[in-house]
Amino acid sequence: MQSCAKLRIASVTLSGLALLCVPTSAQVLLARTTKATHNVFIEGYARTDDKCESIDPPTVYVDKPPKHGIVCFRSADLRLRTTVENNLVHCLGRSAHGIHVIYAPRAGYAGPDTVRYTVRFPKTQHTVDVILTVLPDDRQPSGATPGGPFIGDVSQTPGPLPVCTALVS
Repeated sequence: MQSCAKLRIASVTLSGLALLCVPTSAQVLLARTTKATHNVFIEGYARTDDKCESIDPPTVYVDKPPKHGIVCFRSADLRLRTTVENNLVHCLGRSAHGIHVIYAPRAGYAGPDTVRYTVRFPKTQHTVDVILTVLPDDRQPSGATPGGPFIGDVSQTPGPLPVCTALVS
């Protein structure tokens, strides 16, 4: 079972359908760095049927929200690079519609942050712990407001991952 967990950690990139050797629950550790005025892509997830046609993406729940920003998702097309459920290896390399998980730091924040979320597929789930590093943005014009697109000190609460309605690229 240990080798399955190691395989899973190494193979999680822009995916989300099936892995041949997976426990019903696995844990993934990721690290991402961004600048104070930028959003950062964390990971992408998608699901397909046995004909490699896109179906509803997996659900994502925020277990431990970031203290200094917001985590959310936006719809996206992804290239499938691994599988999580079922034996759909014939779909690898194809494109599917899914979601990107995005982190946006709070305005004016630079420093460390963390987030934990769980990706739930019909038969399995995995928890993702993300260590975030937010660097100051040296290129910010004078008089500009630093930070991501979210204003104020609104704290995110645990629950379903929200849509990134206010994000700008």
